[in-house]
Amino acid sequence: MTLCNESERSYSCAVGMEMLNGYGVMKPSGYQSLIMEISGRHLRQFAIGEDDLIQKGMAWVLVSSSIEILAPIRGEINLTARTWHSEQDRLTFRRELCFADDQGNNLFNAATFSVLMDMNDRRIIRPDRLNFDIGQPHSQFLLEASPKLRIREEMQPCDRRKIYPSCIDRLGHTNNCRYSEFAYDALTGEEIANLENMRRIDLFFKSELKPGEYFTVRRSSSQVEKGELMIDGVNEQTGKQSFACRMVFD
Repeated sequence: MTLCNESERSYSCAVGMEMLNGYGVMKPSGYQSLIMEISGRHLRQFAIGEDDLIQKGMAWVLVSSSIEILAPIRGEINLTARTWHSEQDRLTFRRELCFADDQGNNLFNAATFSVLMDMNDRRIIRPDRLNFDIGQPHSQFLLEASPKLRIREEMQPCDRRKIYPSCIDRLGHTNNCRYSEFAYDALTGEEIANLENMRRIDLFFKSELKPGEYFTVRRSSSQVEKGELMIDGVNEQTGKQSFACRMVFD
């Protein structure tokens, strides 16, 4: 099976009330939810969606998401999204997504990096060992993005969280949209009120969090005044960084 003409695919979607904060502005988890909705619907068109791959003992696992906000989203509105497979390297697959309003104005762009995981041994599957062809990537990039991030700022603990069963998705790990909620909960009231001036969100998924595990949420301090904020979570059981989130404000 082969993916082809992906750049020609478009989908309708909508911003729901649950995606907005108390000021009527889209939360980070709202952007993430729309990205995952469109990616999932698109992959099902080519029989390599979640259900199709689980039958083969495989699953898509998100490594990172980068979101460039061109205009803040306020209120419940309808959107049109386009997506295509843009790049493939030794292990990761890159996907582009762009979202526009009813007037054709682009509101935000996104790039995701994913790997295929073997559900039995929880290991990454190399693309050259797949039994299907995902197709040639269309090398059209909407934004500068990378699946790697190195935190150089000093991080300060600000919260302690626990993973509950409601956080777990069909793949048996914490759903990626939950991580953007963890990061959002680490914002101050002033930062939440300033959310309409957020221009970039980068989410990096480092290691799994499982039910019953506790993690420490940390924030950077040195970059806040410069319009940049780093938030991450460290698994208290393993000592490993579970996720990292970079937010950029005007």
